[in-house]
Amino acid sequence: MRLIAVTSQNGRTVTAHAGRCRRFFLFGDSGGPMVGTVELLPEEVLHAAPLGPGHPLAPIRVLISAGMGQDLYQRLSACGIQVYLTRESSPEMAVRLYLAGVPSLPCNANSGCGQHQSPHAS
Repeated sequence: MRLIAVTSQNGRTVTAHAGRCRRFFLFGDSGGPMVGTVELLPEEVLHAAPLGPGHPLAPIRVLISAGMGQDLYQRLSACGIQVYLTRESSPEMAVRLYLAGVPSLPCNANSGCGQHQSPHAS
């Protein structure tokens, strides 16, 4: 099973600023219910910490967020993690859209990241 993490700082909605987010909802790639949560310590946020084998988010393969910077996008990509940007506010619905192959948001000045698509889009 491939783990999908969704940024949700407030515990209710998909949030932007993935690099500073401390709370993540975890989903499997089967489209089922949430399988867990991860709460990062301040020194573990993605903006400040490398995503090495000991990091709490090391097992994820997809990160869904409302936005992130170019540097974080490049670091996640180098670790084999796919980034999916969404305007969807519901974490569960954002995962469903990703799994259905709905394309990731195009990058712009607000998101600051590279161009990427969902794995099912061509």
